[in-house]
Amino acid sequence: MNIHERLKYLRGQLNLTTRAFGAAINMSGGAITNMEKGTRNITKRTIGDICREYNVNPDWLINGTEPMFQDVTAEPDIDDDVKQFAKQYSLLSDDNRELIKKMINSLAEKIEKN
Repeated sequence: MNIHERLKYLRGQLNLTTRAFGAAINMSGGAITNMEKGTRNITKRTIGDICREYNVNPDWLINGTEPMFQDVTAEPDIDDDVKQFAKQYSLLSDDNRELIKKMINSLAEKIEKN
């Protein structure tokens, strides 16, 4: 599998349209489609944006070296509750993630006011 095929595979694993996948990294769905087809090069900047936005292991995207995703909970100072929350959050749809973000922001605003 080459980088273009891995990009398409990644998007499929995330269950995102080309449009939704691209929007998160400020690219059009057409640009993503062209990268998946291999008619457009995937730049280092785009690789960085994809890896940062979707917690993808850059070595997997570039070379196919497992694991596909980076373990964002591997930091030694993160407690088990936060790790569990992060794992559950990663399974949510984009709409549900947005809802969680709004709830957390609302709670933070209430705490700041008190």
